[in-house]
Amino acid sequence: MPLKSLVAPLLAAAMLSGLAGCSRKETAPAAPAPASAPPATVAATPPPASDYAPLMQVVFGPAYRAAQDDAVADLPDPDQPGHKIHMALEAVDMERLPSGDTVLVVSGQHANAAGDADSAHVSSGYLSLYLLRQEGRQWKLVRRHDNVASLGSSGNIGELRWIELAAGKPGIAMLHGGVWQGYAITLLSLFDPAAMQVRDLAGAIPVHSDNEGGCGPSTKKCWQAEAAWRLAPAATPGGYDDLVLTFSGEERTARSAPASSDQNEDVERDVRPFNGSARYVYEQGAYHLREGVNPVPGI
Repeated sequence: MPLKSLVAPLLAAAMLSGLAGCSRKETAPAAPAPASAPPATVAATPPPASDYAPLMQVVFGPAYRAAQDDAVADLPDPDQPGHKIHMALEAVDMERLPSGDTVLVVSGQHANAAGDADSAHVSSGYLSLYLLRQEGRQWKLVRRHDNVASLGSSGNIGELRWIELAAGKPGIAMLHGGVWQGYAITLLSLFDPAAMQVRDLAGAIPVHSDNEGGCGPSTKKCWQAEAAWRLAPAATPGGYDDLVLTFSGEERTARSAPASSDQNEDVERDVRPFNGSARYVYEQGAYHLREGVNPVPGI
């Protein structure tokens, strides 16, 4: 075979081999993973201001804490004239009066050195009322009534209800009390927020009590008493309406001492229903029992 015929195929093979080698790429070592970036710092979002915030700021000034939406201040002790209580204070309601002023209702309780609420089970809550007037976008404090009453237990002033003490006279009813070792009681207190001097008009009238949680075979008397209450037009207009209570429930008295302290032992009891009604009339600065009897037992 001629030499030229042998060389041509060899040169072609060499060229193909070179092209193949040029097209092959070495696998590059994997780059180390970048270090995790520290999380971005996010500014804490302040809680949204409540509707009470502008009023609380006016009433308590620098003692108001925007982050907690409360205030920490020293207010007069209603039970010890001349003394003050270090208190944590929180707005619980507000209402516009016919005069155009707004009542801010504040609940307070004992506070520790850090300003945190620190009430024991036997500790009452404290009711304060403040009248404010809105002038443009600004609020102006018209009258303050610090710690007008100590109510309830565990620092809780109880349930608030807006009522009419008379036609065109808004009032506040507070239902408060507590439970102690199976004995429970609810008391009714009434307040006129527009009065120049705010005080408990009813003097804590009992409207419920029971000892169902502590009633056993060794208990001489067991009871559950309830009073539905309402305000009715007074015979003499110009003051506050009469307070009318209607009673229900019963008292069960053991006929004889149980033979043992077995909690499941049946005990024969005489039953006396709580019924009837009572009428309280406002005179001489407070509500007084005028008709009937209030049978709701104290505890």
